Amino acid sequence: MQHLTVHDLISENNRLRALLQQQAEAQRKVEQAVGIERLLIRTLTDNMPELIYAKDAQSRFLFGNMAVADIMGASSPAALIGKSDYDFYAKELADQYFTDEQALLRSGDSLIGHEEPVADAHTGEQRTLLTTKVPLRDHDGVVIGIVGIGRDITDRKLVEAELLNSNSLLIELNKKLSHAQEQLVQSEKMASIGQLAAGVAHEINNPIGYVCSNISALDGYMVKILNILAVHLDAQQFITAPDVVERLNRLRIENDINYVITDCGDLMRETREGISRVRQIVQDLKDFSHADTNLDFHWADLHRGIDSTLNIISNELKYKADVVKEYGDIPPVECIGSQINQVIMNLAVNAAHAIGAERGVITLRTGLDKVHGDKVWIEVADTGCGIAPENVKRIFEPFYTTKPIGQGTGLGLALSYGIVQRHRGQIEVTSVVGQGTVFRVTLPLKHTPVDMQEILPRS
Repeated sequence: MQHLTVHDLISENNRLRALLQQQAEAQRKVEQAVGIERLLIRTLTDNMPELIYAKDAQSRFLFGNMAVADIMGASSPAALIGKSDYDFYAKELADQYFTDEQALLRSGDSLIGHEEPVADAHTGEQRTLLTTKVPLRDHDGVVIGIVGIGRDITDRKLVEAELLNSNSLLIELNKKLSHAQEQLVQSEKMASIGQLAAGVAHEINNPIGYVCSNISALDGYMVKILNILAVHLDAQQFITAPDVVERLNRLRIENDINYVITDCGDLMRETREGISRVRQIVQDLKDFSHADTNLDFHWADLHRGIDSTLNIISNELKYKADVVKEYGDIPPVECIGSQINQVIMNLAVNAAHAIGAERGVITLRTGLDKVHGDKVWIEVADTGCGIAPENVKRIFEPFYTTKPIGQGTGLGLALSYGIVQRHRGQIEVTSVVGQGTVFRVTLPLKHTPVDMQEILPRS
């Protein structure tokens, strides 16, 4: 065994001391680096608006930044360590967080972009966080906790809600403006029809008047002529000259006098009926458009209005369906007659369009509301193709139509709905595909002015 001298021992001691000093210096530098790194992480996380935290397998805080401490009411991030949500939130909310986090720990999955409610401990205000949580794993990949980051999106959600509300108001306002424009266009159309009807009545009624007068006079003359002719025919038997008798017989046969006598009466009757029909059409057109009134509410006979409207559109209906009237006993109604006629026209024409190749039936019914004695109803029923349930709720939308392209504007029912609303009434529809459709319009007997607040959108 080699013996160490005192000098050797001193040298070895100095070497070990120097080595320890080197290790201590290295350890100090590592600790300094770790401290700087921790300080950097703490500085970064505490100055970030996001909530950043880490929890262990029992959902206890391992780390939390200042934003987490602030919203949870902790005095500092250090005060979070070792505590759980149960130390800061009501049990019901803490149970929810704990259950969600434990499910993540068991599954090892990540939760990305999840919106969750959080109560601000200072104000009690409900906040909304956009949260992402991922598993915290050790070197062996075992899940030992979770790391989470949350962004307060409450203000953004409020702005989004305000934008959605503003957008909804704009959409509603646009609908009302479009509806008002459509009503204005419709009013202008009705005014134009009224002017046309007045012009037609003025231009046609005068010649029809003297035609009727002439026909009446001509009818009287024809009666006299036919009476004289009858006497002449009776007197023919007393004529003895053979050449005269032969010539009279020949003329009688060639001109078919017996048929002429019979047909004259029919022709005169049909002519009178035709003139009456022209007069009725002109009157119906005036009644339909109410050319002699402004668009003011007045007491109107609905049955007369319906009849006039049906006469106006008879050419549209007669080739498609038989029209049946089942009128009840109803009193006059205070309304804008021309607009109610427009509703009836739209419903009746739509009914005709709904009927296929096989001839159908269009039935118009009226009656007094038995529940509300101050209301009347009008029904337009058809035996057409019916309306699919998914379309029924949309048929009153402007520009929505189930008809083929080019065969409908989608405005008829929308305008009708607006007219009925203006009259404080209701329009309802029941339909069975393959069997037909029934539209029912209910109107109050007496008009109540519409409040402008009901027309304009609420702020």
